Amino acid sequence: MKNYRFLALLIGFLSLTAMSAQRLMTPPHVMVVPDLIYCKSHGFVQQIDNNGITEIVPDYERALTEDPSLHAVLTQVAQLITDRDGGAGIVIVDLLEAINQAKADAAMAAANSGDESESIDEAIIRNSDADILVKVQFDLLKHGPQYQVSYTINGTDAYTSQMFAPVEGMGAPSTSANPVVLLREAVYDRMDAFLAKMLSYYNGMVKNGRMVAFEIKTTSTSTVNMNSVIGEYTLREQIEDFLYDNSVDGNGLERVRSGNTFMQYQGVYIPLIQTIRGRQRKQGAKDVAQRLVNFLSGFGIQAEYKIRGLGKVNIYIH
Repeated sequence: MKNYRFLALLIGFLSLTAMSAQRLMTPPHVMVVPDLIYCKSHGFVQQIDNNGITEIVPDYERALTEDPSLHAVLTQVAQLITDRDGGAGIVIVDLLEAINQAKADAAMAAANSGDESESIDEAIIRNSDADILVKVQFDLLKHGPQYQVSYTINGTDAYTSQMFAPVEGMGAPSTSANPVVLLREAVYDRMDAFLAKMLSYYNGMVKNGRMVAFEIKTTSTSTVNMNSVIGEYTLREQIEDFLYDNSVDGNGLERVRSGNTFMQYQGVYIPLIQTIRGRQRKQGAKDVAQRLVNFLSGFGIQAEYKIRGLGKVNIYIH
């Protein structure tokens, strides 16, 4: 019986050691942002034309510039995550840095006649290279001499916009009108549960891969189409086999629309960790996109890729 107990303890210890090593090697990158609902209610939005459809997206830069309490609230939530992450090593990505990098990219693209297919918020998210967005919505309510803060905090997959681990509630009444103090007091006791769900979601991503949408098109100048034979197989089959080899067990490949000149995958689950140039690295959509372009060049086919946000890849075959 003692031997069994010792073996069970040893297995448990080794499992915890392996989990800790995994956390240290692949910590989640998290960016805290104002929720679209907050941006809409305060007028911090922009309208964009997405292929003839008007979309409303958050204007993060204007929100941070014109709302003095917002940046302090976002910083407080980020600090709570860092303080309560339980040794997971969560990396906080600064929203302002992502905004500045997106602006620099936009200026460079404009100077080089780049396209404008990527929306403003997609560009910011892409430059953040975050795995998870923590979206914050809060309102300061006044009842006579007292104040309360209502809040909603959502974990969101930066690649797919899928929400998880929502936390919402109302803080206790206080004579303080400082939303930073009120929000901290309101969410402090619920942060451990929120982080547990967030890390569980991230660990599922490590195990099952992260979902990336792929759209592959032949251009008007292309000499091949999806049914052209290259090597032993058609171009369509070569691309499908490549994506299978660069996915987790081919998950997501069944969700595809295709024609003579295009293939659209709703979401292929790519490994979060991959051997790249002989080393184990955390990979993103751009890494798989570049390998696909390199793969096609081996058949004498020229292609280029563009990333929208983090989870959408467009491949153009020339």
